[in-house]
Amino acid sequence: PMVAASFSGIPVINAGDGGHQHPTQTLTDLMTIRSLKGRLNHLTVGLCGDLKFGRTVHSLINALSRYDNIRFIFISPEELRVPDYVIEMLKEKNIPYEEVIRLEDSLPQLDLLYMTRVQRERFFNEEDYIRLNDFYILDKAKLSLAPADMLVLHPLPRVNEISVDVDNDP
Repeated sequence: PMVAASFSGIPVINAGDGGHQHPTQTLTDLMTIRSLKGRLNHLTVGLCGDLKFGRTVHSLINALSRYDNIRFIFISPEELRVPDYVIEMLKEKNIPYEEVIRLEDSLPQLDLLYMTRVQRERFFNEEDYIRLNDFYILDKAKLSLAPADMLVLHPLPRVNEISVDVDNDP
């Protein structure tokens, strides 16, 4: 994008790269969080699902790590853990985080849950995708464990990781 920006007469917005970053989605997410929560600091943020390949996840962590009193809970199977470079950045900035496998255990603590799909296109074999595809499904029963004002965000496309029985929840 820097090369394009030097030749363009109009602003160039970086839409991200492959499995690393997605800054335009992050701007949308930050605007949504701020408009609904009234702040971008003092939040416990759960990120659930594909944290290894999810570029929206990586960008959101990077952006929110610039605000005060942010705490992350990474909810994923071992195979889809957040990359080491993200963990190193959080350690350097002394930002608290924990890594867990069970979504249910984390929900009561969250101000925000960022659900992601398991991305078929990121897997080398179909068996691993099928095994992990339904690992997390947010349904009405699980949502009842969360604070009433917890936000649920999803970068789309939504497959089946959020059950339709939560669609009418405020």
